[in-house]
Amino acid sequence: MKAISTICLSVLLAIAARAVAEDQPPAKNLILPGETFFIEGRTAFILWPPEEKRTQPQPWVMYAPTLPAYPDRHEKWIHEQFLNAGVAVAGIDVGEAYGSPSSQDSFSKLHQELVSNRGFHPKPCLFGRSRGGLWVSSWAIRNADKVAGIAGIYPVFDLQTYPGLKRAAPAYGLSPEELDASLNEHNPVSKIDHLAEAEIPICIIHGDVDHVVPLKENSKTVQDVYVKAGHGGSVDLIVARGQGHNFWPGFFHCQNVVDFAIQRAKQKSPKSAEYVQFKDLEYSRPDGQPLHLDLYLPREPIGTSPLVVWVHGGGWKNGSKNRCPATWLVDKGFAVAGINYRLIDRGQWPAQIDDCREAIRWLRKNAVGFGFDGNHIGVWGGSAGGHLVALMGTQPVPDSEEVSSQIQAVCDWYGPTDLLTMPPNVVGNGRTLEQVANSNGAKLLGATVRDVPELAKQASAFHQVSKGDAPFLIMHGDQDPGVPLEQSQKLHDKLIETGVPSTFIVVEGAGHGGKEFQSTENRQTVLDFFNKHLVVP
Repeated sequence: MKAISTICLSVLLAIAARAVAEDQPPAKNLILPGETFFIEGRTAFILWPPEEKRTQPQPWVMYAPTLPAYPDRHEKWIHEQFLNAGVAVAGIDVGEAYGSPSSQDSFSKLHQELVSNRGFHPKPCLFGRSRGGLWVSSWAIRNADKVAGIAGIYPVFDLQTYPGLKRAAPAYGLSPEELDASLNEHNPVSKIDHLAEAEIPICIIHGDVDHVVPLKENSKTVQDVYVKAGHGGSVDLIVARGQGHNFWPGFFHCQNVVDFAIQRAKQKSPKSAEYVQFKDLEYSRPDGQPLHLDLYLPREPIGTSPLVVWVHGGGWKNGSKNRCPATWLVDKGFAVAGINYRLIDRGQWPAQIDDCREAIRWLRKNAVGFGFDGNHIGVWGGSAGGHLVALMGTQPVPDSEEVSSQIQAVCDWYGPTDLLTMPPNVVGNGRTLEQVANSNGAKLLGATVRDVPELAKQASAFHQVSKGDAPFLIMHGDQDPGVPLEQSQKLHDKLIETGVPSTFIVVEGAGHGGKEFQSTENRQTVLDFFNKHLVVP
């Protein structure tokens, strides 16, 4: 009787201990704001969008693998995009389950908790990274009516490739031989046709030299099954050429995959993207704060694409890389990058040109990884961006460079080329010294041009022209109220005088930018220029 009492007491204590434990949030470090909780003793989590962006029913992404360390810092940007779009992220830690029935049960319990008790939408988008692909695909195959879509980063679909039957078998409660004999039941790749029949849309990025999770046996097989079923248009497979199973930033900054997951979580049809976009790639951290660029690549490049870098305008005080107007070049076979640089509230000259050069160096260093031609880089910018690209084509590159920031072609749209003669920088014609001191040019240089004339010359392409400079295409509106037409005319004349190839186009009726610059004829001029100087015959 005493022994029985002791056993009962032990059971009660164990139950009480579990109850106490489940009253406390489980230990898990979340990379973004959210909450953790238990579902039948397993750690679950939710990353929550800001309060003002939440809706009912709440759109969400079901994430895997939710091991203690995941999602991790490499995925932080991805999940920030989800939350900023009003999409929650949730997952449950099932251990190294490899898509086994027990893990599927836990996913179902997570789904039930969020849908029944927390107002989440009954059809989430699933997101699987690496072995997380086994988890989400296994659950999707058995719950196709509850799945809005599947997104993934080099996801596993074939147990035989990873982790292999010997490692996976214990999670299934089977011997390797028994698992081998039942692969038609347990291996997701054997039942992808179920997803194809249900027309579950899929978007994946996967490296073509992945030896851990081979592309052919996993994501490519999924695509092939969909194509055979007549639903090839439901699979967007982005192949990262030359990439393996690694932490290449392109895997974790692929805007196509993020946009797909957001659209599907919100029950919208995925938009067909004309190019592959990598967003917010950090290229420098000059003052402890990151600088980012966006990269746009052709979906099916013919050979290796040359690169054109867009540098935005905004008087050195406004503007950003967003809404890059050069992306139409991607359809013409070019890779395109849009960069941010330090504005004058963050740094004075030469911070801006230093940042532009650092972006070129980063792009050149990473050219092979992203699959574009780092030996043929052109730059293109408007207004303040035109000013900067003109200097990139005329200023000598720093002697200390380990990777060259030399560019091969410049397209300058209505950029200031001589700060010493720019009207806002000069006293007279109704401008006072006080007004000149408050001009963008003075804020860029840290003083008026008459106080720092040599610095102003260093920051003016007109005064930096020399033999061997990159060829120029200069375009300027004849009604420009901000930057006088003479600024471009004098740079063109100086280039020609020095022996540097230059073409000068006056855009009739155009002001400081505007639709006139985007005419079919002007676009063709830009395209012909970059084809001539960047494309290898």
